[in-house]
Amino acid sequence: MADPLTSLLANPVQFANQMGLYALLSIIPLIIIYLLRPRPLKIKIPSLMFLMDIERKKRLNVFRKFLKDPLFLIQLFILILTSLAVAEPFIIANEELGGGRTVLILDASASMQADGRFDRAVTEANKFTSSMNTIILAENVPVMVVKDVPAGSASDTLKKLKAKATSADISAAMQLGRQMLPEGGRMVVVSDFATWNGEDPAVTKSLVEANGISVDFVTVTGRTDNIGIVGGAFEGSDYKIIVHNFNKVSQTVKLEASTDDVNILTTNLDIKPESNEYFTISNLAPGTTKISINPNDALAVDDNAYVIIPVSVKKDVLYITDNPKTPSIVALKLIPFTTVTKTGTNSIPPLSTYPIVFVSGSLSPDGVKSLSDHVNGGRTAVIIASPDLTNMDMLPVELGEISNETSLNIVQGSRMTENIAIGTINVKKHFKATLKRGAVSLVEGGDKSPMLAYWKYGKGIVIYSGLADPAGDNIFDPLNTMVWNDFHALPEYPLFWKQMLEWITGSLDVSEYNAKTGQYINLPARETVKTPSESVTTELLLLDEVGIYNLPGKDVAVNLYDEKESNLAGSGISVQPSEQKPISYTTQTVRAPKDLAVYLIIIAILLVILELYYLHWRGEL
Repeated sequence: MADPLTSLLANPVQFANQMGLYALLSIIPLIIIYLLRPRPLKIKIPSLMFLMDIERKKRLNVFRKFLKDPLFLIQLFILILTSLAVAEPFIIANEELGGGRTVLILDASASMQADGRFDRAVTEANKFTSSMNTIILAENVPVMVVKDVPAGSASDTLKKLKAKATSADISAAMQLGRQMLPEGGRMVVVSDFATWNGEDPAVTKSLVEANGISVDFVTVTGRTDNIGIVGGAFEGSDYKIIVHNFNKVSQTVKLEASTDDVNILTTNLDIKPESNEYFTISNLAPGTTKISINPNDALAVDDNAYVIIPVSVKKDVLYITDNPKTPSIVALKLIPFTTVTKTGTNSIPPLSTYPIVFVSGSLSPDGVKSLSDHVNGGRTAVIIASPDLTNMDMLPVELGEISNETSLNIVQGSRMTENIAIGTINVKKHFKATLKRGAVSLVEGGDKSPMLAYWKYGKGIVIYSGLADPAGDNIFDPLNTMVWNDFHALPEYPLFWKQMLEWITGSLDVSEYNAKTGQYINLPARETVKTPSESVTTELLLLDEVGIYNLPGKDVAVNLYDEKESNLAGSGISVQPSEQKPISYTTQTVRAPKDLAVYLIIIAILLVILELYYLHWRGEL
């Protein structure tokens, strides 16, 4: 460290406003005031006459009197400091280019988890810390970790960071970093540059450098061998995964699947080099399923996939009808995780195991009683119009005579009729009906007859559909008198029954419980969420880890499923030869004026505070 005196001699104090030095003349009035101020009355005592000569000698030393008055000294220094501050003193000193500010951008994408790449990135980033540092993680959106912190704090923060399981928008992170830097600042981007989202970082580098900011790209590398699960999707109640071999040789991997920690599948997959292998897990049961492979490669984050099927998604339906050809049964069976049991009107089994019962036909008095009690207990019945349907107390409508053609109109929006072209259904026959008190009509005919209605019956719900299922040998024959409408021939027909079941159970689609990394979830309020590695409190949750997130009210399975991130070789960064330059690990310095006035003003303010305290101590305030 340089000697302070030597440094001061090498950098003499200069004044930007030399006329301000005239303010030092304010010291003269201060001295005059102290000389002319009234003195206390003195009484001569004869017995002390011998001391008068000593007192006279003391009066001759005016400066000694001043030095014994602390208040004078305080006021003197206040005037000197403020006068010098008016003169704007400065010295020429070494200063880091860009104010010593550095933005460190670390690629935190999934590929950086491979073979210790992120640890090496942290080591490299530590070599570039300066006086003030801002750290940004490049994920699918840039995340600012700290802003303008000293080198020590930056190093401590870097040690706590880890790579995530998303893609990286390096260009967006660089644009954010540019906003943090003045001209002459420095930006350092540390990445494997295997892949990225958004603009090419090389293009963004040129734009940032055009603003007078120095940009360095630091590349970290590692092993590139990898086999990973790069995709997964539901096909009904089956789940299909895609496993990709990025290596140049064939490989056999062991695949295991377990639901709620109970093994349901173990098999081997032979995967050709640089190709996909598709595998389907049939009839996946409700619960949390973990699918794993064990390739022992460079990247582990894509070796596991998680799937959640909530219990509420699974539906057990009893369908009571004597109609041998019922299109609604076919449509219900197409709905994932739905089991449909068909029975005749004269052979109804115990209803306790079926939360939803469909009826298309006429029930016996005992059947009506059994169904009524079942609904009263909190279950749901869907009663579909048929030629032999008769009035029942549980129906939300009062049936009248059978009428001919009518049009259809939606009178109240509902999940059941969403995206259904109700107005295009050709109705040839229907029941004239009236809505019972307390019931809700969703669809009406042109004659105001309720065609889709529901009401609360006891603790349960009864839904009435006036769109009868067709019967007879050819249900698509327009001359078939047992075909009351053509709803079954429209493409929205299966969707209608799916949406009705979802409305009844209140469950969301299974996709609401399964997501990919990089997505956001808006929470209804600020909540504490348990992620696969920690607990966070937020209103906007970024899914940036693979595993199970425990949200309020439900769990969500999150997977990487990103073939580009799993490809560790990638395409690399495209930097032109003219852009390549040696990387410097030290910041550049320039000779620049350093203002001293602010320090003088701070000291003067402290002296004013000391003066007020001193006056208060003497009892003058």
